[in-house]
Amino acid sequence: MIVSPDVCAIHRLRISTVVRTKTKGKTQRDLALDVWTYILKTETKMGTTFLRTADGMLYAYLGATRQLVTFPSTVREAEQLVSYVTQVYGITFTDTFGHYVFDSFRNYAVAHAVDNDPRRFAVYDVREHVGYLTNYQGRMWRLDGGTPTLVDNGTDDVFFINDDGGVPCEPQIRHHGILLDLLTDLNFAESGLSGMTPEAQRQAMIVWLFALAFPDLMPTKPLLILEGTQGSGKSAAVALMQLALMGVSKPMILQRNKEDDFGVILLRSPLAVFDNTDSYIEWVPDAVCAYTTSGQWVKRKLYSNSEEVVIKPHAFIAVASKNPASFRREDVADRCLIMRLERRANFTAFETLRQDVLAQREALLGEYLWYANQIIAYMRTHGDVMERAESARMADYARFARAVSAVLGWPVDTVDELMAAIAHERDTFINEDDPLVQLLEHWVKKNARRPVTVQKLFSDLDALAPMLGATFYKSPRVLAQKVRSPHVERAFKVKVTVREGQKFFEFEPHGALTVVDGGAEPGDAYEPPLLELV
Repeated sequence: MIVSPDVCAIHRLRISTVVRTKTKGKTQRDLALDVWTYILKTETKMGTTFLRTADGMLYAYLGATRQLVTFPSTVREAEQLVSYVTQVYGITFTDTFGHYVFDSFRNYAVAHAVDNDPRRFAVYDVREHVGYLTNYQGRMWRLDGGTPTLVDNGTDDVFFINDDGGVPCEPQIRHHGILLDLLTDLNFAESGLSGMTPEAQRQAMIVWLFALAFPDLMPTKPLLILEGTQGSGKSAAVALMQLALMGVSKPMILQRNKEDDFGVILLRSPLAVFDNTDSYIEWVPDAVCAYTTSGQWVKRKLYSNSEEVVIKPHAFIAVASKNPASFRREDVADRCLIMRLERRANFTAFETLRQDVLAQREALLGEYLWYANQIIAYMRTHGDVMERAESARMADYARFARAVSAVLGWPVDTVDELMAAIAHERDTFINEDDPLVQLLEHWVKKNARRPVTVQKLFSDLDALAPMLGATFYKSPRVLAQKVRSPHVERAFKVKVTVREGQKFFEFEPHGALTVVDGGAEPGDAYEPPLLELV
């Protein structure tokens, strides 16, 4: 937002008057103080305030423009603040009083800043059931289930910093009937590897799309994995989401040597899209798991040996990949929504799709805000549904899905069926590159219900792996971590027993037991009877 030229002319004239007035006995420093005092009084009257974030960053909320600007460690890096002071007061960094004014701004901010973490794109107040989405022009949409209202940045102590590249537009807030067809009508596989239908995949994606407006409702945010061959439209799908909601598409590539940047990337990317993440990157599983579990990173403060800062993003992650190997580990995949896409028979140039979305963005964003407001209205009046216990691993997502389902008029059992389908697809996703279930299926034919140590089990499976063309784990320790994984326990009844401080495992298929050579009976391997672990 630009300050009125007439207002700027008044302030520049008054600053000029202060500078030209030579009061007897006043030094240049005294005059500089007079200039700063005038600026401070003016800014305070216009509502300028100062914020300090958890990571130690300082921000100024400029009342005249309703924008947040940063206070970097050096004034030379504070381009937005320098531009603002030059525009309004006619003072540049190189002027006689330039250094003094900018240093005074920072010193005042350090002394008077209040703790508040500026956000990107969306905020949801879980206590008051009020949502906020930035308009990228110093204002924000306030959604409480009634009539959406456009309010100033900073209302209700909610501040947005618009550093994610978003582009303003004037949304037409109503139901247009185009949003879901344009953004979620993808070329889903006829059946996921676990049998997940195209309709279930689309429903899961719709819930995730609306979840972007409710980041505070989901402390552990589900990752969207779009897996498909070249030409399946996976990259275009998430790019079009960004264009519709933010007006800009910013896909990123995860690099092997960029682990330290991951938290900062997420901090400034409310919708973080990672494209062509096809090869395994060693640091990704730990970083993603840490984010989805605790949602923050503790880092050493820049230019400090002992001080720490906390980076706390609120990003949702979408991954477009032919082979999302970095996300198959159980504790990572446990938080993923797996969408399978097939190659399209006919193709439309991405630039054509891009222009189509941008041309309709006012309607698309308006319909998105309309739906978000309807979801809030439902959650306000059906709090008991939102507070119910969930058996699904992603309970926050499941509860939110119930609100989306109600607003969209889906059948009553939809969410339960959807969460079961998501879990089955997730387990299959984990198992795709994990040889353990395949090896156990062969091993258990002769060893069902036979107690065995993890060392013995590792030796047997390691010998069996080359015969089946499988690559097995490097050590018994890795096997011990994998053996109680959800996808293993879905295939087998796993019983853990202990004798003289050592663990033993027994495996039995959930279905009919097929054995060869008589199989094994409980107690064949070890006596006396073992103490069962709780």
